[in-house]
Amino acid sequence: MTNPTRDDDTTTSGPIERALGEATLCAAFLQVVRDRPDRVALRAFGSERTLTYGAWHEEARRVAGGLHALGVGHGDRVALLLTSRLEFHVADMGALLLGAVPFSAYATSPVAQLEPSIVGSASRVLITEASMADEGRELLERCPGLEHLVVIDGDRGEELDLFGLQDLGPDDFDVEATAARVGPEDLCSLVYTSGTTGAPKGVPYLHRCLMATMASIHGHTPVSEDGRVVSYLPMAHIAERMFGHYAGFVFGCEITTLGDPTKLGGALAEVRPTRFFGVPRIWEKLLSGVHRAVGEQFPAEQAATFRAAWGRAIQRVEAEQAGTAPAAELDTSREADDAVLGAVKPMLGLDRAEWLGVAGAPAGRDTLVALHALGLPVNELYGMSETIIVSTSPPERVKIGTCGVPLPGVEVKLADDGEILVSGVTTMPGYLDDEERTAEVLKDGWMHSGDIGTIDADGYLTITDRKKALIINSAGKNMSPAMIEQAIKGGEPLIGQVVAVGDARRYNVALIVLDPDGLEALRASCGLAEAPFAELSQHPEVLSEVDRAVREGNEKLARVEQIKSYRVLDHVWLPASDQLTPTAKLKRGPIEERYAAQIDELYA
Repeated sequence: MTNPTRDDDTTTSGPIERALGEATLCAAFLQVVRDRPDRVALRAFGSERTLTYGAWHEEARRVAGGLHALGVGHGDRVALLLTSRLEFHVADMGALLLGAVPFSAYATSPVAQLEPSIVGSASRVLITEASMADEGRELLERCPGLEHLVVIDGDRGEELDLFGLQDLGPDDFDVEATAARVGPEDLCSLVYTSGTTGAPKGVPYLHRCLMATMASIHGHTPVSEDGRVVSYLPMAHIAERMFGHYAGFVFGCEITTLGDPTKLGGALAEVRPTRFFGVPRIWEKLLSGVHRAVGEQFPAEQAATFRAAWGRAIQRVEAEQAGTAPAAELDTSREADDAVLGAVKPMLGLDRAEWLGVAGAPAGRDTLVALHALGLPVNELYGMSETIIVSTSPPERVKIGTCGVPLPGVEVKLADDGEILVSGVTTMPGYLDDEERTAEVLKDGWMHSGDIGTIDADGYLTITDRKKALIINSAGKNMSPAMIEQAIKGGEPLIGQVVAVGDARRYNVALIVLDPDGLEALRASCGLAEAPFAELSQHPEVLSEVDRAVREGNEKLARVEQIKSYRVLDHVWLPASDQLTPTAKLKRGPIEERYAAQIDELYA
């Protein structure tokens, strides 16, 4: 194995500062390899497989050589359809060091949703795994510009596996030379986000922006040199690419990959990460685990003592957040309560965590207060695909319910209507090959977020509403309600309106309104007796036909987008009503408010 060398190595700063001093992700990685070749870089949870930074460099060098042999060059796009696994980091880094642009597709999406991003990115190579090989083969047939398929753990002779790809390149392939040609204004990746229209938008990321973002993170919440992270969320989202990949290697962390998120608890207990990021649903599940453990594993007296201590700790957190002194008895019991609650952090595997973050969807205040009371100061972030990270609280002053203050190099202001506008080092240059939609959101150097917010006297940002119709579930997945609704409604004459609901929830549900003409046609064809709309809409044969439409519509959607439960309403919505505009567009806010009880029943 050969390690990268450079004549101007210096020891005047630490390894993190030296990596952050580089202009590109490629150069930063090579600097980390020079500084710490023998440090474990990658681990695969549940196995003995590890790679040091030196070994990672060598494996990635061979991938770069193989891609080069396939004709991939500087600026070419390489699509990755992979779960969270060690080989992702090897493949992504190989493409990156070659000067290509690797990007990830959602592993749970159907081929019909993957195709636009593969075509739009002009990807020449698709790298996938055996569990998704059939999808990969179909994409190879459907996408004209896609030339090669690599199945990293495949066993078909006509397809390359990872070793076959690596063997294509020459033994002396000079990856330092290809990496040196990468500049700060070059693309390093893409993320495809549906927004509100359902049509995918490619968000390009420049090396300059990612390096500046990580420097801002380190300046705002300093990273230790002995970092450990768990990579478990989809790399098709910028949050995991940032925390579980880019920041992981730039900060020289030990990255543990976890392909099965249901095993997160075991991974946290084993890894004991120093930095951990989760969407709200992850924190909700960890908190539920604490409640379950107290109820099932603690004797009754111990459980009562724990809950009492937790209750007092919650009161102290609320007092501190309000800027008031806690009651005397609460202050007196602090030390004893801390001793009782102190077992939680080791139990969750978070006893060595230096920073805990949450983003991707609105986080419940009660959840965050309860976590803070357990000694887990989870810090909310604000950002989006187009701006990476915008703001977060400084670690010494976390304001629960806010998204903190802007990172260094980021500016935030509010438009006259309260819309949050963002400018600075983290903002995208514009959507890929889409000037029209770029012009809609980038105006006069400011990114128009579509979110409504406030900024308090201390400069802390709070999100209060959303201008754009977008579902962001409790796991942080962005979904277009219009696309979901159209999949269900399609050309079904029976269905007049579908309203998908799922924002900040675990899964999607729907309200369905039948079309009077379609209902009458179905009644006649089935030989049903005439009856009022309210009665006929609930007839078993009608409901069976609706169920068929929902099932067929769900087949067109990714698993996370599918409608898990629905209610067929027994009345009609008319244009220019409380539910519809004069042109029959949905009034989502009023609908969710009017039918709140029915929606809650669907989640019950």
